Formats: sequence, structure tokens, C-alpha cells
Amino acid sequence: MINQRTNPPLSLRSRTSLKKGGNSGFTLMELLVVVIIIGILTMVSASSYRTAQIKARDTERKASLDAVSKSLMMYYNDKGVFPGTFVFGNEATGFVDPQNTEIIYMRKTPEDPKNEGDYVYKYHPSVDLKQFALFVNLENKDDSQCKDSANYYNVDGKDYCYGISSPNTTPEDIANNY
Repeated sequence: MINQRTNPPLSLRSRTSLKKGGNSGFTLMELLVVVIIIGILTMVSASSYRTAQIKARDTERKASLDAVSKSLMMYYNDKGVFPGTFVFGNEATGFVDPQNTEIIYMRKTPEDPKNEGDYVYKYHPSVDLKQFALFVNLENKDDSQCKDSANYYNVDGKDYCYGISSPNTTPEDIANNY
């Protein structure tokens, strides 16, 4: 028996390339498929990036309102009442004791990351200045702490989906009663 060595069969692409003189470039269809795949991946990653930005801004909003709440509680401990007003985005003086500017409760008061349209912070004290609530709208309406649109806090004719308050009340009480 003679042992003959045979080459494995060539794939269709290899046979075609050999017939054309060895040119192994990509076909138009292959290039289109690659471009479409890259486009889809780009859209998915851009969407994920946008979602991450929204969540980051909402986290900043919650942290800012928590910091303001803590500074208001320090003010209350010193004065026995909450201030009648609170200015957000005050980088010049921050939040200080009006009678003694040496006492600083916050060096800079926060401002909403977007600070436009529906995205502004709202301070709302009770009439007797013994309670307060802070409100803001979150961009991610699916956030577990964002109320659904049927139950928004309505404060001074404006709706908010997120609120925190002084320990002796709830955001609902402040929004509904003051």
C-alpha cells in the first residue's frame, strides 16, 4: 500500500482567494456586519454611560440634601428654631449664623448639579420654624426613593419626587400643611 498524503479540503474562502490570485480582503458584506456591530456596541455603551451620569447626579442630590439637613440641625441646636430661609448655591458666605458670622454651619451651600427647570433644591420650613423639609426632583424616576408621579410632594405649586425632613416630622406633613 502506498501512503499518499492528501491536503485537507480548502474552505470556500480559501478556494475563492486562490482563484483570484491570493487576494484575501474583506467583502462588502463582512465590512457592513462589522460596522453594524460596532454601532450597536456604541449605542449600548453610550446608554449605559448616560444612565451612570443620571445616577451619579441623583446620588449627589441626596448627599447634598443630607448635608444641608445636618447643618440645619446644628443651627436648630444653637438657636432653638430653623432658619426662615436657606440660600442654595451660596459660595460667598455659605450658611452662617446671622448674628455671629464666625459660626459657620456650611462653608458653601450646595446647588443642584443641573440647577435648571425641575432640578432645583427647595427648603420649606414650618410656620413656627420648628420643622423643615428639603425637596428635589430626581432624574431617575425609577429610583426606589423617588415617589411615583401620583404621590409627588406639592410645595408652593411645584411637584417634587424626593424629600427629607427634620426628625420631628415627615416631608408629607410639611408639603401638605405649610
